[in-house]
Amino acid sequence: MSQPPRDLRAINAGQSVADHATRLDGLEKATGAARYGRDQIKKDMLWVRLIRCPWGRASLDSLDRDAALATPGVVEVVVSGDAGEYHGDSIGYVVARNRRALERGLQALDATWTRLDCKTGILDDEKARAPMGDPSAETAKAIDDAAFTFEATYSTPVQTHSSLETHGLMIEPDGENSIVHASTQGTFVVADQIGRFLGKPRSKIIIDCEHVGGGFGSKFQIGKEGAAGGLAAKTSGEAVYSFCDREEEHLDTGNRPSLLCKVRLGHDADGTIRGARFETFGGTGVSRRGGGARVPSGRFEFGTLDSPNHQDIQFNAGGPRAMRAPGCPQGAFVEELLIDEIAHRCGLDPLALRRRLDDSERRQRMYDVAADLIGWENRADTGSQTGTMRTGYGIGTCHWGKGRAPAKIEVVVHPDGHLEVRTGTQDIGTGQRTAMAALVAARIGVPLANISVAIGNSMLPAGPASGGSVCTPSTAPAAMAAADLARERILAGVAEREKLDADRLTIDDGVIMEGGRKVIRWEDACRRLSEPVSVTGEFDGQASAHWGEGSSEGVQAARVEVDCETGQIFVRDVIAIQSCGLPLVRKTAESQIMGGVIQGTSYALFEEQVLDPGTGAVLNANFENYKILGSEDCPRIVPVLWRDDQTGVRALGEPPVVPTAAAIANAVFNAIGRPVRDLPLRPDRVLAALAEPMAERVVAAAPRNADLENRA
Repeated sequence: MSQPPRDLRAINAGQSVADHATRLDGLEKATGAARYGRDQIKKDMLWVRLIRCPWGRASLDSLDRDAALATPGVVEVVVSGDAGEYHGDSIGYVVARNRRALERGLQALDATWTRLDCKTGILDDEKARAPMGDPSAETAKAIDDAAFTFEATYSTPVQTHSSLETHGLMIEPDGENSIVHASTQGTFVVADQIGRFLGKPRSKIIIDCEHVGGGFGSKFQIGKEGAAGGLAAKTSGEAVYSFCDREEEHLDTGNRPSLLCKVRLGHDADGTIRGARFETFGGTGVSRRGGGARVPSGRFEFGTLDSPNHQDIQFNAGGPRAMRAPGCPQGAFVEELLIDEIAHRCGLDPLALRRRLDDSERRQRMYDVAADLIGWENRADTGSQTGTMRTGYGIGTCHWGKGRAPAKIEVVVHPDGHLEVRTGTQDIGTGQRTAMAALVAARIGVPLANISVAIGNSMLPAGPASGGSVCTPSTAPAAMAAADLARERILAGVAEREKLDADRLTIDDGVIMEGGRKVIRWEDACRRLSEPVSVTGEFDGQASAHWGEGSSEGVQAARVEVDCETGQIFVRDVIAIQSCGLPLVRKTAESQIMGGVIQGTSYALFEEQVLDPGTGAVLNANFENYKILGSEDCPRIVPVLWRDDQTGVRALGEPPVVPTAAAIANAVFNAIGRPVRDLPLRPDRVLAALAEPMAERVVAAAPRNADLENRA
């Protein structure tokens, strides 16, 4: 009987700048006091909604614009197109004085459409259905020279972003200016984009996004809903509210694209891969780009490789937008399951094979910890179990780069000892507000209670958008620079008044010290200020030895139980080890990792956009039929902050979502002895796999854990 892993969340104690800090906005969010862009509902504002195509591809036959305009409360109907290329494609918009009038106006349009032939997936394209192409001569020779060949096809579905706060913005006039309350991942991106729709210069636009309900990569642009809102505000001169509803979120605000991957490779009896060819097809809907997947990832040695063979495939559905670690979860699912299949064919422990194929010293150490915490020693050989309930163990890996961007942070020291941190960057729910406060407090040497943060406004110092895991690694050095300047200013004043050497002064928990002697309390020193002290720290976005070394590597291990009568998968435990440099706040760093695992588990088990093959209509554009992970489905997650003596802040937002689906798929393979090569791992797919013969083994099984025991 396998034992659950020990609860070692204490493993993270002492790893962060602020181990015990709590979110500064936690109470606001828990009580509902936090006001998001979607909450900015004003009296007498106008409401905007797009007119959308109801089918996968259709031409507009007629609509009654006059009837819509005659509806009480409707003030404008704009029609700019006469055809839709996918369900949710927009051809115009309606403006009304209230929500009910808006709904009635849309109904009064009485639009009629003629459905046209459409494509609904990658396999509707001949290129994707065709046999694999021939590898290059060099790769073909490497494959032919290997002892065994292996071919397989893998697929992943379209996954929608499903942000808690829907896409959109609210615009209100403020004299000559416009205040835009946006749900965005880029305060300054919106400021740069909205002006051409409002007809105003950048200097007359103020973006406010103090609280944002998630984005995952889909909220860098103002979108069609934002453009329509801007045009309506320009025409009317009134306050305008333009937010998507939940159905529109699923139809037309971007997605993680689907993937079809074909693999042919040659390997030896010891699992060494001599050569491989990967062909990938990305399902990009009506877009012509954005479907790429990172496979192979570069984490494992695949011998002689063909150059990338990728094609984006168009069909009648909404296009992709960047989604948390774009292309990586799809690629990891293929690559990690493929390695487990090779390990099984060779009679090897898949963890042992990974050690041989992976040259990362950091991940080698992570493998040890992950195996220990998940209870890898309890893992049965793949396919050896019988009975209804079977337990499986799987491993997945990730890495992420070190992107940086210019940033400025202002710190204001007030005469009462209170400090205000000012940054125009947005907090999309990751804890940026708390991280900046904790870093400034620790750098200066005052309690966190002394700090408040002004955030998410374009009138504040400029910073990067929340994408590519760039935001915190860029704002952290700027915040440290600002904190250092503020501390130096206060200590210089104390030294001058007290006739002391400023270089000998320190601040400890709000007390200014000279060696072991107390000089003055922080608040008392600040009371001597005649006016607030304002300083600005800057980061130029350039990597340095301190800020730019190393990538964010990670290893995840999963334990699942599979009901072989129903095909249902129960993910019981996930160990998520993530190298993240210097964590700023323990709770928010752990939350980032846990959130990635939750999203990855949901991707593994449930999420897929379903299109009707005849009409092209999306059949599950709601949370009733587009299932996401619920509390009863969630595994026990053990996040491990891998500090490894790193001193700089590294990427943390995206890498934790990469390995999860792969680790779960490998655990299912271990439990049932057959790979499920298509996500999500639905019960029908598990049962179909169980009806197939046991996965092929071409080499007799090695002695249990021999490779682990004999590794270098």
